[in-house]
Amino acid sequence: MKRMIRLVPAAGLVLAGILASGSGSPAAAEIPPSGETRIVIFHSNDVHGKIENFAKVAAILKKERARGAEVFYLCAGDNFTGNPVVDRFEPKGEPVLEIYNRLGLDALCLGNHEFDYGLDVLESFTARARFPVVCANARDDSGVLPHLRSSVVLTGRKGTKIVLFGLIQIEAGNGLPSTLPERVAGLRFEEPFLKASELKDLRGDAPLFIGLTHLGLGQDRKLAGQMPGLDAIIGGHSHTRVDPAATVNGVLVAQAGSDNRFLGRVDLVLRDGRVAEKKGCLIDLDREKKEDREIKRLIEEFNENPALARVLASAPFDITGKEALGSLMTDAWRRELGLDIAFQNNGGIRLRRLSRKITVKDVYALDPFENQVVVMIMTTDEIRNLIRISFEKGEGIDLQVSGLVYTVRIDAERRVQDVQLIGQDGRPLQEDRTYKVGFSSYIPSAYDFAHRDPGKSLGITTADALINYLEKRPRLSGYQNVQRARIRH
Repeated sequence: MKRMIRLVPAAGLVLAGILASGSGSPAAAEIPPSGETRIVIFHSNDVHGKIENFAKVAAILKKERARGAEVFYLCAGDNFTGNPVVDRFEPKGEPVLEIYNRLGLDALCLGNHEFDYGLDVLESFTARARFPVVCANARDDSGVLPHLRSSVVLTGRKGTKIVLFGLIQIEAGNGLPSTLPERVAGLRFEEPFLKASELKDLRGDAPLFIGLTHLGLGQDRKLAGQMPGLDAIIGGHSHTRVDPAATVNGVLVAQAGSDNRFLGRVDLVLRDGRVAEKKGCLIDLDREKKEDREIKRLIEEFNENPALARVLASAPFDITGKEALGSLMTDAWRRELGLDIAFQNNGGIRLRRLSRKITVKDVYALDPFENQVVVMIMTTDEIRNLIRISFEKGEGIDLQVSGLVYTVRIDAERRVQDVQLIGQDGRPLQEDRTYKVGFSSYIPSAYDFAHRDPGKSLGITTADALINYLEKRPRLSGYQNVQRARIRH
């Protein structure tokens, strides 16, 4: 499924110049006191392809630049995966790149979903970006991302300098960001806090020192405790709305939620070359009315893809919630591919609701990762171990399922005591036989569970398996009040 139109970046040069020049009414300019510099840093994170509000972001940036402040715009990662308009474009992610180039983005920190399209696409993205892409704890010994930088010095229109570095989260189990290992082949990742300890003296004589991170709010607070020399940490990954921005160990810690619903704003005042004031807040973009016409027109063109609007199936009601949506997805894989049992992790279910008319775009928004369906021949005890591991990893029910109902029995401290498995016939799974078990390829890469069969891909993505199933117009009346996974004390 490819985007039908292709826009060339040259058309964006005029608008980028207008935005960068801060054109606007001179009467609106604010003249700071002598020896004082006002700095405004706007920031986004975890946009996940939701491009609709960028016309409002453009209008806000243009207005603030016209007022005379030093204005910067930063992104703390995870721009891909979540909107078929972006994910199914050719080349993948191009709408985000073109919009950021036109907005005059100043720097972007890698997030784990920047790897979702593969390193070839990411390298093309970083090579054509008119802004630096940073990540200090990514080691590129094989040269697969030659344009990636550890840190950068940004210089405003009035000469104000910001020293900025990037950090990305890694998983405790494999030391990699939360993506499939094959998507980061050739890269090594250092523990972010150990790497941060090497960056403490990076500021030099610059008046501003900022961490642009994709670690999550809890880790950002820890970083602030470790690096009080930072003026601010602008973060992402946990999708947290921090409003107003927090102050931890004297460091301003900011994050702007997710899905481009909010634009972060950090205001700093320099007096005699030192930070004298700082604060941060969020701008609710749904409440903003003014839009930049050129960016709005660009977004409308990106959204014009009739292939994504094709209706696959109709349900008698909206299908709502992780349990119902996960049950639909796993039912589709099991029935379409001849599996005994199928599992999907909650993190792979990216919508809260499917409307009655289910379109191609809906499916790719529900399941945007292009993960393959993997099959393993598993014993009952191996299935039980997978569920236990998933429960402990997610600190609760994490796997939705087709082909069985399971109950996790826990004690008062929520430690798993037993996992009961009941098949479709209402009887416990047989302990002396094996089952053909399918799941998203993300699960065997991210869950450390016991299995003798290494598994194999069935050569179809989880989303395409669901599309094939829905095209057969199955009955969809069984997805209300679904509960195939339970907790018992």
